[in-house]
Amino acid sequence: MNKDIWEEIQAGNRKAFKQLFDEYYSPLCIYANSVLNNMEISQDVVSDCFVRIWEKKAEIKITSSIKHYLLSSVRNAIYSYLRSPESRKVDIESIESKLESVPIEEYNLEKEASIQHLSSLIEELPEQRKKILKMAAFGGKTYKEIAKILDISENTVNTQMSRAYRFLREKLGVNKLLMWLILKNIKKV
Repeated sequence: MNKDIWEEIQAGNRKAFKQLFDEYYSPLCIYANSVLNNMEISQDVVSDCFVRIWEKKAEIKITSSIKHYLLSSVRNAIYSYLRSPESRKVDIESIESKLESVPIEEYNLEKEASIQHLSSLIEELPEQRKKILKMAAFGGKTYKEIAKILDISENTVNTQMSRAYRFLREKLGVNKLLMWLILKNIKKV
């Protein structure tokens, strides 16, 4: 997202604002949720940020990157939420320590968006293939252990994993490296 887009937004271009929203809404929700542990509240916080940005677009001066500005806005909105009466139900100290533990400069929105994209692709897999992939990738199970748990042959596990990999490779394209990093710990034996 470059400075030209921000200038278009400041000029009232709704299409440019929608482009900004589409690119950053989900990753910002993931960021907020990593602190608040409540996706509904996180979505509200991020939505409110975008509303305020649109309303005050002519007054906002972005000196760093748009991404940094958005992260700062969400971070400040989380602090505002913590001061509100609605936050009385949450562990404020825990949330504040999470906010302070990860500097905005270190938070990677692109990585979060890629992980979310990968997760949504995994959810598109047929049920058994999805279950096998999750057991291998996230449960640390070997193909042999999966076969035993699901009462299927190791060959079936191998076939299902191959099909899952192929599907993910086709869908991810240039993000193959991310897939490999997440799935590299899968044990065949």
